Amino acid sequence: MAQIQKVFYIAKEKQKFKDDKEEKKKGKVRTTGNAIRIQTQTHIEFQLVSSNGTLRFVITGVKDNVDTAIALLQRRLTENRRQVTDDLPDGVKPLTMENLKRHNMELTEKRQYGCEPCDNVFWTKVFQYKPVARCNKCNVKYDPIPKDKEYGVGTYECTQCGRRFTGKARADVAAMCYDCHIMVLPMGIGHRPRGPRRTRNIHSCQACLNGTIRPCPIYKRVVIASVVHDSSGSTISTFLSQQSEMYYPPDSGNSAPSDDEGAAPPAEPKPGSK
Repeated sequence: MAQIQKVFYIAKEKQKFKDDKEEKKKGKVRTTGNAIRIQTQTHIEFQLVSSNGTLRFVITGVKDNVDTAIALLQRRLTENRRQVTDDLPDGVKPLTMENLKRHNMELTEKRQYGCEPCDNVFWTKVFQYKPVARCNKCNVKYDPIPKDKEYGVGTYECTQCGRRFTGKARADVAAMCYDCHIMVLPMGIGHRPRGPRRTRNIHSCQACLNGTIRPCPIYKRVVIASVVHDSSGSTISTFLSQQSEMYYPPDSGNSAPSDDEGAAPPAEPKPGSK
């Protein structure tokens, strides 16, 4: 796809870090820009105009990615986080508390973790784009157990007789239906059970060879251990919704420059950039 190049500015009075010292502000802006560059697969050049403290950005990439990068930069780097809906890129909603709550709910899911050194198994809600959780005993960060390896309380529905039953389970291990004696995979996995058992049927699954091995291997507390999380850097939310007023230098005639005005022809990203 063809690449374009856009130049835009954020005035000092609009900036989130306007009261910071110059070097500290540069560091914060550069860190944010690098995260957004990776997120949007664009090339971002940043300059702090010393004469008036304006932030100047030159963004190169596919048009939709460039628009997305601008929206993210202005959301993260401006003090006023509101934006006129007409100024937003296509498909991007304005930031409201209702939209933000709905967005966060859509991005979260409950995942399972197993810390083998602590013999600790826990479930917690995490963001889908960064499903990392910390063991509350040793404070080590872990990646989640793969969904097809989760274990705990399984909910089953027999494909032959329709009977529903529950029991200790692992997502990839079938258990026996006591009505028609066929093996059934669990529909879903949840927390460990509490309270007395409500059936006389003993546990019977593929892992224990239909009850011949006691205790069943999936009765271990940490059946599948989580992998220690290897941090790869900053993660930035994908809620692309905010943009403040643009600022243009005095010699621009107080009008917005076109895609090509004041900028070199579209250039290929520098080697090593994403």
